[in-house]
Amino acid sequence: MLGYCGVNCAECPAFQGTTGSKIELLEKAAQAFSNGAHSAQEWVCLGCTPANQAFLARPCAACEMRTCAIAKGVQNCAACADYDSCQRIQKILEPWGLAERMGWLRERFKALQSSSG
Repeated sequence: MLGYCGVNCAECPAFQGTTGSKIELLEKAAQAFSNGAHSAQEWVCLGCTPANQAFLARPCAACEMRTCAIAKGVQNCAACADYDSCQRIQKILEPWGLAERMGWLRERFKALQSSSG
């Protein structure tokens, strides 16, 4: 499962800690992603999709990319018409190592659009 921004939930320590009942992985997520600003319990997460996910890490619940994607009704930021000019996604692609994955997804989305339209 991929988040709206392209994060692979299966690789995320918050998701792994939640699904594997491992507090040490939730603690790792708290340190890695929020520098300890949020407790391990606040990182309990089953991924940011679907929009009504009940077990969502507190920082992810406030993610402006997630909020935007839900408001626009897109399954993933790569499927958004504003992807190429979006400052929200561009500012996290490189630091989070998502540029390659999101670029690939964007190309697949555009190819699907041109073949079906």
